[in-house]
Amino acid sequence: MSFVPAVIHWILTFFTDRLVFSWTDDSNVFNYIGCKAVLLLILILGWKALTEHKKNTLDILKFAGIYLIPLIFVLIVKLPGGYLSNDENLIYEEARTLSDYNWFSYLTTWYYIISLMLIPWKYGPIIVKVMIQLLVCGYCVKRVSDRCGVHYGAFTYIPFVFYPVIAYTTSAHRIPVYFLLYAFLIFKLYMDKDEGISLRKRDIVWILILGALLTQWRTEGIYLVFLLPVLMLLSYPAFRSGKRFIALIGFFFLIQYIVSVPQNGVIPGRMGDKANNRMAPFYAYTITNMMRNGLDRDRNAADLEKVGRYLDIDTVDRINADLGDINYEDVLILYYPGYVGVKEEASPEDYNAYTEGCKNIFINNPDVFLRTRCGAFNYAALPYQIGTDGGGIRGVLKLVFSAVKAGFYNLYIPCVLLLAGFFIFLLRRMWFEFFAAAGLIGHFVIVFVLAPASYFKYYFPIYFTVYLYITVAAILKCHSGRQEASS
Repeated sequence: MSFVPAVIHWILTFFTDRLVFSWTDDSNVFNYIGCKAVLLLILILGWKALTEHKKNTLDILKFAGIYLIPLIFVLIVKLPGGYLSNDENLIYEEARTLSDYNWFSYLTTWYYIISLMLIPWKYGPIIVKVMIQLLVCGYCVKRVSDRCGVHYGAFTYIPFVFYPVIAYTTSAHRIPVYFLLYAFLIFKLYMDKDEGISLRKRDIVWILILGALLTQWRTEGIYLVFLLPVLMLLSYPAFRSGKRFIALIGFFFLIQYIVSVPQNGVIPGRMGDKANNRMAPFYAYTITNMMRNGLDRDRNAADLEKVGRYLDIDTVDRINADLGDINYEDVLILYYPGYVGVKEEASPEDYNAYTEGCKNIFINNPDVFLRTRCGAFNYAALPYQIGTDGGGIRGVLKLVFSAVKAGFYNLYIPCVLLLAGFFIFLLRRMWFEFFAAAGLIGHFVIVFVLAPASYFKYYFPIYFTVYLYITVAAILKCHSGRQEASS
């Protein structure tokens, strides 16, 4: 029965598409066809869930509905302001014309296109993101409530109302969506392992598809190629057969390839050149900040000469002198008015020489490189300071609010907890938790080394997954302890 309303809904979107999309010379029909195919699959699954009235689905929607209450207030306050960043506005404009815009991965553009097909409104991608947030929350609360009862399960809402999570509710950029899907995947595998649940074949497929999306949507997700099969092996004993595990890996790599085709082509070519171009912000960001962090210019004169063929060294010095550590915030040398360092006359050969010079400097000066990356992380880890100015009741309230905000945005806390957990899990031979923590540590290392800016949100998957795990583990422990006491 669900197929008919899904197809009718899908056909109707061909008419509502006219409200948001416009064809230009840059439009790519493949983007339209591909997104329409994915939309049909989503609609079939969605209408199936809605029409079957299964208790599991209704429970998820019920718990999601409770979470909707605070989010409504957030939407009322923040949605009139539209997209939270210029990047999101740019992605929307490219999606609206069905253009190829792969800088943030084609998956981001497709997310926007599919969202606009589903909700034909400029801020449709924001609404879809909120729907994902609601469903992930509802699913997590439902699973814990089934295990421990509603009174315990209600505590699962806690990480979902943390200040940063609420603050990013209306952000439709890829990381605010990515961290929710990442945490959902780890949570499901963890709960299935803990409850000894077996997987159906269709569940295997969508878990692997989700794993492939998370692998390729963000560069730092590459480790999931290896981590996800290991976590599935630990969660589901059926895969501990050699043949089944090999088949799982083979199928996962096939899905990875299919997902990569729109970005890299059927036969990937010039991957090195593409990667080098995509690393441009990283090179500019890192060399700019290293030159402010004690780089020996005499010892690196030859490589700095190569850098200077593409990036004006005098401009780098000026932006460092005038803006200082604000340069950690973003790769300002590429776009900040009055300080754009890229030479307009630079050729592709100059750019290649520049990247070669940057690589040599990074490799030959590990102490300066590490100092620079530590400075960048610290800038992201402590984005807010505790305010102490002002007196009276207003001053006290400001102090309390700033302290709470600074605490919620402090990245050192979840990172220390992650590292401590890694060793605890190893000592206690909690292998699922150990490998999941190892994956997050790998995630941290990749972002720490390669991030082209210093944003709190780059570490969101670590932040949220750690706090969600601690919350769920504490609930399960308390519930288990109470059961043992009562028996």
